[in-house]
Formats: sequence, C-alpha cells, structure tokens
Amino acid sequence: MIGRNWFRRRTRSEEVAVASLFSGDETRAPSHQNAIDAIPGWNCHFPVELGLTAGRLPAFDDPRITWCIERYGDLTGRRVLELGPLEGAHTYMLAKAGAHIHAVEANRLAFLKCLVTREVLDFPDTRFYLGDFVQWLEQAGPRYDLVVASGVLYHMREPLRLLRALSERADAIYLWTVMVDDDQLPHTFTQKFENLDVRLYARGYGDRSVAFCGGAMDFPNWMHRDDILAVLAALGYDDVTVLNDIIGTAGNVLPTFSVFARRSASVG
Repeated sequence: MIGRNWFRRRTRSEEVAVASLFSGDETRAPSHQNAIDAIPGWNCHFPVELGLTAGRLPAFDDPRITWCIERYGDLTGRRVLELGPLEGAHTYMLAKAGAHIHAVEANRLAFLKCLVTREVLDFPDTRFYLGDFVQWLEQAGPRYDLVVASGVLYHMREPLRLLRALSERADAIYLWTVMVDDDQLPHTFTQKFENLDVRLYARGYGDRSVAFCGGAMDFPNWMHRDDILAVLAALGYDDVTVLNDIIGTAGNVLPTFSVFARRSASVG
C-alpha cells in the first residue's frame, strides 16, 4: 500500500483480465513484459532502463524510503518487516540496501505483482507472504530490526491496534501516512490508549478499481498528526524524526508525513 487515493471504476477490459487471470496460454515469446501484462492494474513503473510498461508511480526510487534508510543506518544483514508492499518497489529498495525482508500483503493481486517484481528484478533475501499483517504481528514470531509501514496506517479500521502490535516486534519503525492536521475538524469518536484520548476520523473509500491501493475494509479511521506522535511516545519511542511529505500529497489534497521512530536504548 504505497498510499494513493486513485479510486476509479474498474473498466470492462480490467474485469475481463481479472476473470481470465488463471486461464489461457501466453502466445508471445517469453519475456518479463508478458508476466507484467498477465496481471492488470499496475500502479508503479519499473526502472526506466528495463524498458518495461506497467504503472506510473516512480516507487523504485522513492525518496521516502531513501530517507528511512538514511535514518536507520546500515541495513546490511538487518531483519526488516514491510507491511503492505503493494508491488514490491519499496521491497526492492530495502533489499538493495542489504536487508533480509519479510513482506506481508493482503491483496491477492498485489501479492502476485510482488512475485512478478521479484522475478523481474531478481532481488535476494526476501519472502512475500499473503495475509493480514496485523495477525502476523500479533502471533508469535521473530523480532525485527525495522518495520516499514508506508501507506498503511490510514487504511486501518483499528490503527491503534496496529501501532501497538508493531511496537512489540521492533524498536525502530518507519511510517508514511495520511493524517489529520486540522484541529477544527470534528472527530468521529475518541479511543482511550494508555493515558491518551486519541481522536479517530472515519473515512470511506468510494469506488474500488483493480488498481485499488487501500485496505480490506471500508471506513478506516484516520488519526490526528499530534495523536500519532503522542501514541509513539507512549509506546516508548523517544527518538522520533518527522519529515513533511516530500513527494506531494495523496491525491494532491490530503496532508501526509513521514515518521521515523526508534527507542534510543536500542541503538548500538
């Protein structure tokens, strides 16, 4: 979930492509483009030097992920969990930086695109898993050096559950998210978290297309910028850096920001 609100109606050709995804044979000579064409609705375009046609987002050289890596430091041999890899573009950047990656994606088409991306770019030390990443975080499993959650928090119906779950598995996290920064905007309800009263703002998606980048459930709950930072502090993240959105806002209308948070006791 890289985080674009491009919600358009699915075209008839896309409907046919999804319905026939696992039927028929490819009659062209083998190529990576054939694999890309087999799955409709791509959002990201591959590195231009490959000469492949997919989506439009330049996510394989995303300054947000570059900033995240710079904030963390050397990722060589580090265990990284990526939530919602979408099409594997950010995964590729993390793998190039030397990380060992688990990436969990709930959308079936997006999961298949991740597998195609790994095949096209041949990046190592990465496993993609299909399923709900909150359940992945809440079940017994390894600790991670870093969790990367770009474009997922604002798609969650229970964002506080996600933040608590990921805090229990990693001492360093990166978030990029849409948030609320208007103190005058009425919130839908308040939820208690530790000693905080956290404001939550219910939002709907509208039309879903085959390229849909959102969550599995409609009406996710957005969080206020100040509340996100307060929750991270309550979870023990005392080394927090905020970067205002450096690539424009989602859909050019929504406030977004990047947050790198670390428990300082974990450094070194």
